[in-house]
Amino acid sequence: MKKRLNYWLAGILFILSIGLSPLTVLADAPPLSVPSAPTLNPQNLFPTGARSHHYGIAAHPWWLKLQLDNFIKYYKDLQVGIVRLPVEWKTLEPSPGNYDFSLNDRLLNRLNDEGFQIIAEFVTVPPWAASNYDECVKADIQCRFKTSQDVKDHLGSMAVALAKRYPFVRMWEFWNEPEQWPNIRDIAVYGPLLHTFYTAIKQADPLVMVAVSTLAGPPYIEWLYEYFGITYGPNSKAWDAVSYHPYTDQQQFEPDGSPSPLYKIRLEALRQLMIDRSDGDKPIWITEIGWDYKPQIQAAYLKSAFEWLNQRPYVTVVAVHLLNDWYEESYVLMTTVPNLYHTFLDFTADTLLVPKQPFYDAYKYYPKRKLPTLADAAVDTKIFPDTLHSVQQPFLAAWQRGGLVLFGLPKTSQFYEKNQADGHYYLVQYFERVRMEYHPESGDVQFGLLGNQVLTERGWLDDNGFAKNGPTLPEASLSDLKAVYFQETSHSIAGQFLTAWQAQGGLKIVGLPKTTVFNELNPTTARPTRYNILSGREWSCTRRQTVSPLS
Repeated sequence: MKKRLNYWLAGILFILSIGLSPLTVLADAPPLSVPSAPTLNPQNLFPTGARSHHYGIAAHPWWLKLQLDNFIKYYKDLQVGIVRLPVEWKTLEPSPGNYDFSLNDRLLNRLNDEGFQIIAEFVTVPPWAASNYDECVKADIQCRFKTSQDVKDHLGSMAVALAKRYPFVRMWEFWNEPEQWPNIRDIAVYGPLLHTFYTAIKQADPLVMVAVSTLAGPPYIEWLYEYFGITYGPNSKAWDAVSYHPYTDQQQFEPDGSPSPLYKIRLEALRQLMIDRSDGDKPIWITEIGWDYKPQIQAAYLKSAFEWLNQRPYVTVVAVHLLNDWYEESYVLMTTVPNLYHTFLDFTADTLLVPKQPFYDAYKYYPKRKLPTLADAAVDTKIFPDTLHSVQQPFLAAWQRGGLVLFGLPKTSQFYEKNQADGHYYLVQYFERVRMEYHPESGDVQFGLLGNQVLTERGWLDDNGFAKNGPTLPEASLSDLKAVYFQETSHSIAGQFLTAWQAQGGLKIVGLPKTTVFNELNPTTARPTRYNILSGREWSCTRRQTVSPLS
């Protein structure tokens, strides 16, 4: 729908690895002066792909379901990182208590498997939950929620079911531009629904992020702050981020008099409002942006908007609105054959997509550096310019117990990955020498056995983790009387390896020895080097500790 600001403003003014063990908490240790270990290098240890940045695109299931393979092809060509997709309650629960996940299973699981992050936009009212059933069946935007408690209970149950079924979805947006929905825009309607959804999904997974949605920006969000303070108590809030659509409709201009590509004044006012309301540590997601101009102007606006937003560290998501034209909108990246804009033709499985140049290439070739995380959130976020990644909770506290010396730099952002041992998805993050995994049911950060993975890939361990050949075979005898021997693996640690092992936390942190000492070329320096591979019982990162070059 066209973003006409007078429409919502009138409404506002009217109303005003194998086995894992939990992390052991250890006392802080002084910095260690041991040589840095070379980074493990089979390439497949670290996932790569679109998860490294937060540029995205908004989508609709109506078209995605018809041409899923084709859309994914274009998303990858454009180097899209995030796909924002409506998850419609009316589709999920067509009758009270009866769930139909088939469409969302197909779309969400496929997008996740292809490497995209997902912003799931929870939206639409099932007609059975509306007080105006006949109108609701005809038009989603006209639905009016029943005020009964059983509808709220169904909403809460749906939120829990979604969190459990799609744990890889880390970002949720409650509704889309509620100001545009005549029977939902009232904060007294939207607020309780948001509160119900937020409370329920957080009980299922406390680490998912939920954003409140707005087209109006500061006036609507200020109204929301006031309502929550009065209704639920001072400083009560039910959101972790604000999703904002800074369309301008030519209502803002640059200093030179030219139209601005963004409603910058409102965006900065929204940011200041959040700071004033003690929400300065919460990000803003730009989940829709677009321009109804010729492609040459669209391309220029995209570059200008992206550059400006890159200077705002509180903006952590930027999504262009839609891949394809349809009958209501044409400010998107691709046109269609036949032309659908301002026609009554439907998008079908046979509709062709054609890039709007140079707009399409402006998005494709824009240098998609990872957007910075909140500078204000220094307590909960540590940024690493060397790898363009950050470490946040729940992994930051675990990482700080070993730091760069033990765990190394972050190599990926946080994302969801299936644990092959139990078949479940978990929030994970890869570092140079460890894979961390968060288990929400216990609140524990656990560690994947990268040592076993490396040794299995080399053919030295079998698929069950037992010694097969090479340095993993049991030691025949101890060559050093000062060595420490471990019956569990039939290996020992001695000399400088033992000194470093003890200094860095021993069994609780570095773990059991998995090999005898062996020699091979250092992949970084190409010099002969002596190694010992350890795979922790509780700290399960691999430590390949360099002793000294061989003569």
